Amino acid sequence: MYLGAHVSSAGGIYNAIKNAEKFNINTIQMMPTAPMRWATKDIPEEDIERFVEELEKSNVKKILLHGIYLTNLARGDKQLFHLGKMGLVVYLRFAEKVADLIKEKGIDCEILGVCFHPGSQQDLDEKESLERIIYGIEWVLKEVPGEQKLLIETTAGTGNNMGDTLEELKSMRDGVKEKERVGFVLDTQHMYASGYDWRNDIEGIKKDLDKNLGLENVKAIHINDSLMELGSHKDRHANLGEGEIGEEAFKQIFKKFRDIPLILETPALKKAGTMGGEISKMKELASN
Repeated sequence: MYLGAHVSSAGGIYNAIKNAEKFNINTIQMMPTAPMRWATKDIPEEDIERFVEELEKSNVKKILLHGIYLTNLARGDKQLFHLGKMGLVVYLRFAEKVADLIKEKGIDCEILGVCFHPGSQQDLDEKESLERIIYGIEWVLKEVPGEQKLLIETTAGTGNNMGDTLEELKSMRDGVKEKERVGFVLDTQHMYASGYDWRNDIEGIKKDLDKNLGLENVKAIHINDSLMELGSHKDRHANLGEGEIGEEAFKQIFKKFRDIPLILETPALKKAGTMGGEISKMKELASN
């Protein structure tokens, strides 16, 4: 299985690999730049080379890049829309360069793609926002030719956030010409908050996923318990077994989605002192 966690790249992107080794995980999610700062400049070549050098010495097999939190492709504001697109361009270029070096050096590792939140309707209606997201995705893919993917993340549907139903996510991908370069990342907490009952209907969710998105297009799953009740539309993560989804449901999730990389994003990861215990708990639940 590919089990991992979101790891910090503070102090240098190569530190993401070192942190993965510290916690003995084979899968990571990382941000190559600050999460709340616009990314407009490409990652320096020397940093990419050092990152790949660390990767070559590690046991990391899957890497998911998470886009900055400021991105909102549903915006009508031209400047903010463009900054959001450029952030995805910077990350997608990084993904392509790392993937090329992985192939060149024969490293047993895969870049899964760049995950991002599609955005919220702040100044456009639903139809206009959907068209804006599709246009933004196509623009980024044209700017960065290659094989790396943009991965749309499921959302909790807070406020006017888009992407909280599988049908809406499907319509985003369906509108893009280069569909083979668009996939999805699920988030168990976001989906639970949007009304998908991981606790009692995992089989039903799996069927809905295959029908609407195609399981082959789901490239990773964020593993988070939920502080909030089913259908709350509130984005509030909880540590494994400490929320509404519960340990028994996660045991089933690990069993039924064992072929997809599973990545922790729980609050325990924010502190080094609790991160190790949360990763151990994930491994324990996944082994049952």
